[in-house]
Amino acid sequence: RAEEMLQRIEALHDDGYYEKSPDVCSYNSVINAYAHGKVSGASGHAHRLMKRMEEKGIEANSITWNTLLRCLLKEVKESRDKKVSEEKVEDAESIIANMEDLGFANTISYNTVISILSKSKLPDSAERSEVWLNQMIDQFAKTGNENIQPDTTSFNAVIHAYANTNRFSAGAPQRAKMAERVVKRMEKSFKSGENDQVKPDVVSYTAVINAYAKAAEFDEECATKAMDILNRMVKMYEGGDKDVKPNKRTYTSVINAFARTGKAEAADNLLTQMKELYALGDTSLKPDTVCYSSVIDGYAKVGGEEAGFRAEELLHEMENLYNQGDSDVKPNTRTYRSAITALGKSRQPRAAEKAEQILEEMEYMGSLGAHDLAPNTICYNAVIDAYARGRTMEKAYRAELLLEKMLEESAKGNTLIRPDTITFNSVINAAARSFGDSIVRREAYLIGLGAFKKIHEYEHCKPSSITYVLFLNVLKNLVEEGDARDNMAERTYQLSVSFGLANGKVREQVRKTCSPLVAERILSSNK
Repeated sequence: RAEEMLQRIEALHDDGYYEKSPDVCSYNSVINAYAHGKVSGASGHAHRLMKRMEEKGIEANSITWNTLLRCLLKEVKESRDKKVSEEKVEDAESIIANMEDLGFANTISYNTVISILSKSKLPDSAERSEVWLNQMIDQFAKTGNENIQPDTTSFNAVIHAYANTNRFSAGAPQRAKMAERVVKRMEKSFKSGENDQVKPDVVSYTAVINAYAKAAEFDEECATKAMDILNRMVKMYEGGDKDVKPNKRTYTSVINAFARTGKAEAADNLLTQMKELYALGDTSLKPDTVCYSSVIDGYAKVGGEEAGFRAEELLHEMENLYNQGDSDVKPNTRTYRSAITALGKSRQPRAAEKAEQILEEMEYMGSLGAHDLAPNTICYNAVIDAYARGRTMEKAYRAELLLEKMLEESAKGNTLIRPDTITFNSVINAAARSFGDSIVRREAYLIGLGAFKKIHEYEHCKPSSITYVLFLNVLKNLVEEGDARDNMAERTYQLSVSFGLANGKVREQVRKTCSPLVAERILSSNK
């Protein structure tokens, strides 16, 4: 609509109704509308408008170029395509180089290019963003030109580039160290008086903490590093530096770091600290769903009876607060799934039944219209796993009931709970772990066999090597030694071979299931 208005004004001017024609400010306003609007291809529209400006003899200024960069930043944020991100980054770097030649490049220009690199999540985005930061630093040192003086935003964008690494990347710990190195550069530059515009703030330190939190799964020391930085921020804030007051995201990042390393009590202690600070009047630290869910997830990773009790206790605390009107702590699917998992790993009496009760509560809330709380496949899998780990003799039967429900409901169109490979494997595992008299064991065997057959017939998922390991374990635990067991084990192994899934774990389970001579014959014939 902004461009339509511009075109109308141009037409009215051409027809003599307007004395003044649109100028650079007019075009900048339209480009800015594209930069902040919902229209796709913002940078393409901006380039087109700048071409029209050139044809009409209207010279673009620094605002024009910076707004073009803002269009590219918008597109990179929205893009999930690596190739598109690469193209936008190349365009941005070409534009900033052109701006340098024209004398238009300023702090905003460099910060936007660094942010584009940071948001692109390309493998070398952090290193490339730091190159541009170093270029700013060098040019400012040589010229003293305040228009290109790096500021806190410049450094924070680079820190975010290092922190934006995938938390499943093995290089995450090193990236976190690089992020901390950048904030130390800020501290040194500010304290020495070299640059009074680069004082680290809460965003700087929180980004570093977030980087360490992502890296914690690969190196437990990263969680300790995150906590050390939080403690330092608290100390600086208490010393009078209001710019580094830890916020909810700061605390949540450290909670995540501890939860990911299985240090649930440490995460829980931070949650308690947030509650206490909130009770004392710091409303900015009011715990929310993410905080609680992360702690519960930590207990799910730890396992054990106490972890199960505490996870359940925290879930009930959230539900009570929500029922009292606190919408900030409304449990979500992740919360319930983590509580179910914690119960499943707790091995406390009737843990699986409690887990299924939570699942039923989710189904009930979903039926009332709370579709965001409707259970999904992961939730069902967690309950089936809880039965597999539990002490009830009817574990295989209860697991089978859940599988049958998933198959029935997904056939009706509820793909949210469509069984996957983990579902079938969990049912087979429940059968393998069954105990009791001959009738119970016979029923468990038939349930395990049924699930094993179904996964080979089911069109929506395929067996994995774990499927064969688990079914071989069913045979080992529920079928008496002898020719019948050896024959079934051989057929199972041959089936795994035909699917290309006969790995070392499958072969090892064959040795545990079959008599030694038969196992040697089976395995040697398929070398």
